[in-house]
Amino acid sequence: MTNIIHNNFLAIYLGMLKHLIDWVTSFLEHYSGMDKVNQHLAMTPPYHSFAPFNTPYSQVTQWRAMEMEALGHTIVPVFVATLSDPSVSQRMAFTEALLCVKNLVYFDLMAQYRYHTEATIEYKEKHLEELQFSKEVFSQFWASTSTMKVSEALKKELTLHNQEERESDPVWNNRLAASKNRLIAENTTPSE
Repeated sequence: MTNIIHNNFLAIYLGMLKHLIDWVTSFLEHYSGMDKVNQHLAMTPPYHSFAPFNTPYSQVTQWRAMEMEALGHTIVPVFVATLSDPSVSQRMAFTEALLCVKNLVYFDLMAQYRYHTEATIEYKEKHLEELQFSKEVFSQFWASTSTMKVSEALKKELTLHNQEERESDPVWNNRLAASKNRLIAENTTPSE
């Protein structure tokens, strides 16, 4: 039973962390902080349950669960170091972003306790409330459901168009299946 609860909680946490990674990435791109985050993560030494990333943060296109967990362990200090010198106009946004990231990570850490007291439950509730309040700083980077639907429809349309174009090409029809698959993979960009 404990493993089922842990696995379910881990899936929920990784889902939340995936959203946070998307928000933080967009936030850093907006404020030109990607290079700093890449530098800070590259300087982070290995330690228990964390192995340095082989790929810079800005170049990761698909996060595995193990990488997401490792990022969850390091994102607060890395984010603090990255956002350590804001201009006056950036100060409020940086503070809210740091609060959001901190509260998600702290909520996760407290949720992993085996036993809870009234105090730990209050702490978790406090972190969750602060997370809800501070996440608004990332709202400009959220894709709406309608935007995602339009994006998916355009992606399908483009894929179908590319497939029709390939099938009408006599050179394409003479290629081996492995060659076709390789070319399709090379011309497909990963997307969420």
